[in-house]
Amino acid sequence: LCTVYGRSMSRLLAEVEAAPARLVRAGDQRVWRDEATGYVRRSVSPPHGSLRAEVIEGRLPAGADIAYDKPDDTGREHHLWVLDGLLSMTVDGTEHLLEAGDCLRFTAETSRFHCPGPAGARYALVVVEP
Repeated sequence: LCTVYGRSMSRLLAEVEAAPARLVRAGDQRVWRDEATGYVRRSVSPPHGSLRAEVIEGRLPAGADIAYDKPDDTGREHHLWVLDGLLSMTVDGTEHLLEAGDCLRFTAETSRFHCPGPAGARYALVVVEP
C-alpha cells in the first residue's frame, strides 16, 4: 500500500487518525527498534494527512549499516541533522561524511546510513512531503 499511495508506513497509518496532536509528549512518541542492526527510530513529530512534515530521531550503534535500495519516487524532501557522533550518508551513490552539527538536505532514489564509529550516531531527520 505504501508504494501504491506514495506514502511512508508512518504517514499511511497517521492518515487514519482524526486530527494531529499539537503536543506529543516524549513518553507518547512511537519508538521502533531493529534488533538485527541496533537501529532505533523515534517518531518525534508523527506524520498526519493534513501536515506535510514529520520529525524522526534516529540512533545507530557503531558499525551499523542500513541501505534503502528501493527508489523513492515520491519526491520527499529530507533534512538530516547529525546531533552526536559520525555518520556516513550515501545518497544516490554519493557519500557524505557528517559530523555533529552537519546537515544534509536531499531527495533520493536510494540512500545508505552507515555509522563508522567509534561511538554511535544520533540524528534528527525531517521528512517533507511534496
